[in-house]
Amino acid sequence: MPTRREFVTAMAVGSAGASLASRPVAAQEGTDLTDWFANTDGAGSVVDRTEKSEVTVTVGAEANGGGFGFGPPVVRVAPGTTVVWEWNGAGGSHNVVDEDGAFESPMQGNEGDSFSYTFESAGVTRYYCAPHRSMGMKGAVVVGGASVTLPGGAATETPEGSESEAETEPRSFGGWLANTENYDRVVDRRGREEVTVQVGAEGNDGPLAFEPAAVHVSPGTTVKWEWVGDRRYDVADPALGYDSERVSGAGYSYAVEFGGDGLSKYECTEYGDQGMRGVVLVGDGTEETLSWRGLGTAGFVGGLLAAPLALGIRLHAKTATREGKSFGREE
Repeated sequence: MPTRREFVTAMAVGSAGASLASRPVAAQEGTDLTDWFANTDGAGSVVDRTEKSEVTVTVGAEANGGGFGFGPPVVRVAPGTTVVWEWNGAGGSHNVVDEDGAFESPMQGNEGDSFSYTFESAGVTRYYCAPHRSMGMKGAVVVGGASVTLPGGAATETPEGSESEAETEPRSFGGWLANTENYDRVVDRRGREEVTVQVGAEGNDGPLAFEPAAVHVSPGTTVKWEWVGDRRYDVADPALGYDSERVSGAGYSYAVEFGGDGLSKYECTEYGDQGMRGVVLVGDGTEETLSWRGLGTAGFVGGLLAAPLALGIRLHAKTATREGKSFGREE
């Protein structure tokens, strides 16, 4: 475990188909997908769907800077399974293209559009969206028990017919997320320098959710919370001692750089009892109590936020502005 001065740097930054016959795919030996998913959000784990005869993957899922993801990006299925890609209407027009040329969907962009493909043989298929491939809009279908290596270096193999722990019984983190209705899994964002969490996303009977509610990151990652809802929100973890300004309206953001293994359980102080809570799992993430060092910036164009913080660390404060309106404070 890091010391309290090594764990976290807190920063607040204001800112404005038709089914096709399949062919044998890659051999069942271990397949390294690290390079393939080097710039793809959420591709650090395999979602197991081997118990299903038909599996749906969302096209236009929120990832890679907008509606430019496949959800989930990596899925394991049993041989003979039909994968149906369904467009949600986000991110413009997309298609689904097999890296080896076995299938290619039409270019589509309307909510409800779909394309399907049946995977008969065990192996690994890489696919992508042609217009947004460079942005990281890529996916993989793992058929059968083939082992794959994903970003983060872990090789994963799931026995056929079993469900992953994340899908059958999501961790509640000691009951912290037991009342958070939009939480169904820990979203893997390991390997990225910066990860974004929306503040005020739809959930918990209103714009009262952090999305994603639980995220797994690598040590050294900056997690940035971006305000998207229309209420007054904050981001606070009293155990670690970081706490954003309480701000209403979109356009504000708050960031924390996590520098060591551990677990941060945070909430919006006004709506936490209604389920507006979140978790950042860092590295091994086995400890409940973490520590941090503080450094804050806030405002539409920047500026230092301030407060006396834990361990005798005191931040320098200056007025911060968002769209020309002052919401900071000065020493």
